[in-house]
Amino acid sequence: MPRKSVLESIPAIVWVLITVIAALAMLVGYLLASPREIAAPEQAPSPSAAAPGTNFQKPTTNNALIGAPDKPVTKASDVHRRRADDPFAIGALDAPVVIAEFSDLECPFCSRHANNTEPQIIKNYVDKGLVRLEWNDLPINGPKAVAGAKAGRAAAEQGKFFEFKAAAYAASASVSGHPEHDLEDYMRFAEEAGVPDLKKFKADATSTKYDATVQGAKLYGSAIGINGTPGFIIGEQFVAGAQPWSVFQQVIEQELQNG
Repeated sequence: MPRKSVLESIPAIVWVLITVIAALAMLVGYLLASPREIAAPEQAPSPSAAAPGTNFQKPTTNNALIGAPDKPVTKASDVHRRRADDPFAIGALDAPVVIAEFSDLECPFCSRHANNTEPQIIKNYVDKGLVRLEWNDLPINGPKAVAGAKAGRAAAEQGKFFEFKAAAYAASASVSGHPEHDLEDYMRFAEEAGVPDLKKFKADATSTKYDATVQGAKLYGSAIGINGTPGFIIGEQFVAGAQPWSVFQQVIEQELQNG
């Protein structure tokens, strides 16, 4: 049986997304407003209006091949997957606000966000059932970024993606540029994350198993107008870059009030 090319292996939903780029143009223009236009709140935000989610059940199976959502994207919130088998998500499945993050393990600004801002989001919103975090691969920083995305999926397959991501970003916290992680680094992060089967992790991370999915993820990000990392769709609003905690707090509170 002839082997499929990488492009032929890309999930069908990606091609659907690409065909609607024109229809999304006005939406993307609105979403990609400069993050500097989002001012830090002058006072403490009002109490959240939305009721917290209660379904904190962890996936019973880990679908490490998850990519684009299984429906066409016609509005910002369509990027939120809310799938029970999603190993790239934390927080209540029924949380009123979802934050879709588009990131890269080789991105220094993603590292800044992961180490400085994400812990506050988790403490103040995720743990309380108000926000669900969903990771999306956007490996735009060369071959090492692609290798990092594959390693992340290998960890996700064993239910340890967020622990693996945390170890990787902790290691690059003091690096001013791209960390240039290699396989030895990823094996160390996997061990620190508690990945149970390191032999399987190594085999999965270095195989072609995730190639088409990672390539599809890159096309998906570009198709909806996200070309830099990190990028976040918080409910219906887009925030570009590693913005301060106050910016995320303001936008999350706005979305909770709207929800």
